[in-house]
Amino acid sequence: MTEQFGVIIIIPAFNEERYVKETISSIPKDIDFVLFINDGSTDSTTKNAEDAFKKKKWNQIGNTISKSNYLIINQKNKGVGAAVCTGLKRSLELFETGKLAKFFPNKKEWFVVIMDADGQMDPKDIKQLINPLITNIADHVKGNRIDLEGMPKSRKLGSFLLKKLMRFASGYPKINDTQCGYRAINIKMLEKWDFSNFWNGFGYTNWWILESGRRSFRLAEIPVKCIYNEKKSKLKIRTFLPNVSLLIFMKLWKRGWDWYVIGKGTESKLLRGSVTILWFSSLVSIISIPLFSMPWLKCITYSVISLFIVKKLDDKESEKRLKNGKYPLIN
Repeated sequence: MTEQFGVIIIIPAFNEERYVKETISSIPKDIDFVLFINDGSTDSTTKNAEDAFKKKKWNQIGNTISKSNYLIINQKNKGVGAAVCTGLKRSLELFETGKLAKFFPNKKEWFVVIMDADGQMDPKDIKQLINPLITNIADHVKGNRIDLEGMPKSRKLGSFLLKKLMRFASGYPKINDTQCGYRAINIKMLEKWDFSNFWNGFGYTNWWILESGRRSFRLAEIPVKCIYNEKKSKLKIRTFLPNVSLLIFMKLWKRGWDWYVIGKGTESKLLRGSVTILWFSSLVSIISIPLFSMPWLKCITYSVISLFIVKKLDDKESEKRLKNGKYPLIN
């Protein structure tokens, strides 16, 4: 992408034979390396990808030193999150073993960009995505789809509800488009990442944000173009929302426990005590209504006010963590 900064694009794909050629052909010529992860496709996805790379006259990495390289990895169908994880781990392996330095000797730093195979992400946005990484104001960057024309109404509603939940749970109080999978990551962040567990299916974008927020990695959002073609989404709202809502709830508790009960990275004991007391007392207040026949209006009012205060205190702590220059605060 530039003389100094190298870019790896990870493309996870499952049965995308219709769109994969166009997606690969649209990748800019100055991209250094593409990792194509075939997640157990049963159609012609892999063949079409190979044809598209050959048409661009790219080389498989390891064959020769060239400006543009690619690698196709085939795996059993495990889900889009698992495919992304495979790509991230392989990118880190190539970096740490010195293979990237060998085949791209002029590159001093490396960034990883995740782009879907369905042609709904505009490659022209890559330069905008990696800019906060180049200027070192973020560890990872995600797209914010500003033009939602053509997005199904059910997905718009789901995105809105998840945005509200994610702002409360993630440690990123100003996050907007939580579902956009278009993102860029500094490979230095991957060196500090825990790959011992990962969210395999749809919802991995939420899992990634929640986990990186808990550990206080810096996140930036960049406006990106939204391209909705005739493809029907594989995402099933009925199963997706309950599963991701449970994930958000569990990660909220995990972050609250780490930040305030245990105090990982939280300097103020007063803040820790205040948030912990208000959080647990608000839950006790709600539980007391059916268990002890407590006045429901007073209990609910107390809980709402307590959680409002908790949210305000947590937002300030989140902003403080993201500005303190130490990343991550939780290893």
